[in-house]
Amino acid sequence: MSAWRIHISVAGRVVRVRALRGGGWRVRLAETGGALAAADIHPSNPLPPPPIGAHIILRGRIRYDETHNWYVVDPIEEWRDARATRSAVQDVVQ
Repeated sequence: MSAWRIHISVAGRVVRVRALRGGGWRVRLAETGGALAAADIHPSNPLPPPPIGAHIILRGRIRYDETHNWYVVDPIEEWRDARATRSAVQDVVQ
């Protein structure tokens, strides 16, 4: 797996969460506006997995997964509920 030190944020709807061997979670997103739709939560940063159907914004490092031939956010450093974030921004703006 190729790694860069580039951090990105991705917004989307959670469509699948599955446990990874050795611990952690693989999160699949839809409605991202692009091809990036997979992200991993590592056991070293034990975040709770996001609920299926939630609209989230996640942040982490981008890597190219040569096994699957896709880009993945790995590891996720944090994720937030996008709707809660949007309403908080609207409250500040008003």
